[in-house]
Amino acid sequence: MDWNVDTNEKETGPATAVSHNKLLEVTDLGVTFKTDEGLVRAVDGISFTAHKGKTLGIVGESGSGKSVTAQSIMRLLPSSAMIDEGSSIAFYRDDGPIEITSLDNRSQQMRELRGGDIAMIFQEPMSSFSPVYTIGNQIMEAVLQHRDVSKKEAREIAIDMLDRVGIANPAVRIDQYPFELSGGMRQRAMIAVALSTR
Repeated sequence: MDWNVDTNEKETGPATAVSHNKLLEVTDLGVTFKTDEGLVRAVDGISFTAHKGKTLGIVGESGSGKSVTAQSIMRLLPSSAMIDEGSSIAFYRDDGPIEITSLDNRSQQMRELRGGDIAMIFQEPMSSFSPVYTIGNQIMEAVLQHRDVSKKEAREIAIDMLDRVGIANPAVRIDQYPFELSGGMRQRAMIAVALSTR
């Protein structure tokens, strides 16, 4: 993927405050994979800025690097992947930017960011949910990882999140396993996991 997306539209008046309200800035991101056949370039110099309260979509054909870009932001790339020197992924908090590319993907700060501030919702959640734990256990695990609450409170939060994403009978669904939910329900349950950490 070789794109440069300028999301800083020319604005006048009060709307110009949005251009100073950065949430995420990716600059010249390049990712290469080491394979048995040699090096494979997956992302080649993508740059974009996402602003608070705005939506940014990245569209491309299969294999163009969209998922690799998202995995780079989350620091979830496999060990065979290399992010280019000079690539920058900056996440903006109220107290200033955090350069994600400089963080160890297993560091406490990255774990707090991942799930606490940023999350990734996969297209096929069946591959993301464990088949041996209930949906509720998996949402509660995310809650307990990121919030200082009891297991009882985590369960209440999980039920509330399932309700908020439009899953009917959340108090029943919380005790079901991923295979017992439809594809659409699993997708909404993944959104509940992402939302439950805040």
